This record gives sequence, structure tokens and C-alpha cells, in this order.
Amino acid sequence: MLLGLTRSRLLAALEQADRPMGVRDLAASIGLHPNSVREQLQLLMDAGLVVSESTTPCGRGRPAHRYRARPDPGGEEPYRVLSRVLVEELGRSPDAGPASTSAGERWARAMTDSMGAPMAAGDATRRLIGILDDAGFEPEAPADPTAPIRLRRCPFEALAHDNQTVICGVHLGLMRGALRALGAPLDAVRLEPFVEPGVCLAHLEARDGA
Repeated sequence: MLLGLTRSRLLAALEQADRPMGVRDLAASIGLHPNSVREQLQLLMDAGLVVSESTTPCGRGRPAHRYRARPDPGGEEPYRVLSRVLVEELGRSPDAGPASTSAGERWARAMTDSMGAPMAAGDATRRLIGILDDAGFEPEAPADPTAPIRLRRCPFEALAHDNQTVICGVHLGLMRGALRALGAPLDAVRLEPFVEPGVCLAHLEARDGA
């Protein structure tokens, strides 16, 4: 994984600092041995998230190095870091799958207005495709209403490859919660990730008792 908790803590410390920091300062701030900090900093530099600056040494010796977070022109890097930290932490939970699906259902309630009266299967599928499109999945409506919905883009693909249980669970919960809010006779029963590069399949079935 690119950003484990240790690297995320290092990056957060650098982003919050008002000046570049040395290895020993960073080690003291997060409670790690300096050698471990150097290893993690190198990985962050390899990923383009941290830059190193040389300073003039005091007396003899090699120039000292100080580190700072690379500015993100879009201002989104802290949010990507936070997302990865939270996803990785949830993934360690023994109930990561159900918890992720539940989170997705809450997301659905925030995106979906309940229609009151039950909605027919075809109408519900079209409405679900609209919701998925708004969320950035680029869904493709199936010619056969019983066929899976092709999702041609995963908005969280960088996280999903390392954390499929969490990310796919959230997305399954989103679809399941949306269909239930719409009063659809369908349920989202399975999400099949990356059947092709960047493409996932969402499987719907008739809901029990519908």
C-alpha cells in the first residue's frame, strides 16, 4: 500500500509544519526511530508527495536534509491521504464488509429522495443508473434489464485495488440503499470488481417478497 498509517502520519506532520523538518524532528513528533523515518520518507519522495532540501552544515560534515510536503495545486492531497487512512483502518476491522455496506447505504440516503409509491423495476433501474452517473461511475444501461450494469469507471479506483472489501462494500451499499429508497422490487446483490481494466459489474435481482 502506498500510504500506510506511518507514512500518512509523516505526511500530515509535514503538511502541518510551518517550515521544512529534519529526520530527528519528525521522528520525535510521531515516536519513531530516525532510521525508520528515513525509510518512510524515501517512499513518500518516490511517490512524489514529499521533497527534500539540503541545508548548509554547521561545521564539518555532509549537508543536512530537511523535508516538506509537496504542494498540491488542487488542494486535494490531504483529502486523498485522509481517505486512504480511514479506508485502511476500516479494512482492519473483522466486520469491514458489513460496515462498509452500511456506510454505502447511508450515502444512498443522502443522494436519493424516496419516491413514496413503489417504483417498477425498469424505472428503478433507470433511476439507479442516473444516481450512479452522478456519483462518477459512468454506468452503461444494459439492453437486457436482467443483465448486470456495467460501471465503466470507479471513482475510487486507486483505493479499490488495495481495499476491495471496503470500497466495493460501500459501492454495493450505495446501490442497495438507493433501490430500497426508491421502493424498487430489485436489490443489488453483488458487485464484481474489475472484470476488465476499470470496469465493474453490478448484479441486481428481484427482491424477496417484491
